[in-house]
Amino acid sequence: MGDLDQDKLLSLYETMLRIRRFEETVAKLFYGGEIPGFVHLYIGEEAIATGVIHALRKDDYITSTHRGHGHLIAKGV
Repeated sequence: MGDLDQDKLLSLYETMLRIRRFEETVAKLFYGGEIPGFVHLYIGEEAIATGVIHALRKDDYITSTHRGHGHLIAKGV
């Protein structure tokens, strides 16, 4: 895996898991009628945001559209 040691791999996995848990909570709230309107879940895309954010520098900016939760969580928001 190139320059990815065990600690970095664990950190990436934890980020993906954090995104997944957030999305599961959002889904539960939405389908329970507690969030009005529309929800575009990021479930199944966690590795994309995690990998992209890992490749950025700390001072890089990101922008997203209706499925931006994963990118924001991976960036540390």
